[in-house]
Amino acid sequence: MSYKILISIVLLTLFSATYAIDNSVAPHSIAAKSTTPASSAPHKSNVTDPYQYCFNNSTWVVPPQTLLAYLYNTGVLTPASDQTVWVISSYDQGYFSGQSYTAIDVSTLSQKYFMGSVTSEGKVYITFYSGTSSSTDLVSGVGSLNVKSSGQCSFIMQMNSAQTGVSGLAHWSYMIPVNPGDAYYNNLPGTGGMSVPQFLAQF
Repeated sequence: MSYKILISIVLLTLFSATYAIDNSVAPHSIAAKSTTPASSAPHKSNVTDPYQYCFNNSTWVVPPQTLLAYLYNTGVLTPASDQTVWVISSYDQGYFSGQSYTAIDVSTLSQKYFMGSVTSEGKVYITFYSGTSSSTDLVSGVGSLNVKSSGQCSFIMQMNSAQTGVSGLAHWSYMIPVNPGDAYYNNLPGTGGMSVPQFLAQF
């Protein structure tokens, strides 16, 4: 009788240990997932404003694949290289503003202020202003803001300008964000090797 009781105790102890091990692993794995640092996970869109994190104090540039633009002058079309840098300084519920810096074929420079909006569907409209009372030229841009599942943001835009009624420029392009240390921040496409700060210092 004592032998059967001993076997029962041993079996009961083994079952209790197995149950304790299984139930200690499950909560630990859940906790490990929930404590993953936010910086190592992709950006998650805010439910009320899915684009806010794309804009805050951000700098956007033209990648090398879409530098091509076309100049129009009295009926003649001429291909040109257009590097434009946007420095967005404010954003509020779909409205954003900042300054735009453009170099056509590296040497022809212009700087404008802009104000734009993006809808909840990602549709974008931007107007660029000269910032001086002596010029009434307006440049308009339409496009969309795209956010990948990884959280990466990018614009695709179509821009058109008409300075004098007989000349202008058309350019469609991607606009991608850059930060200090990025390849295109240190070597801005279409500028002959300038960094973004060196490019902006010309204006």
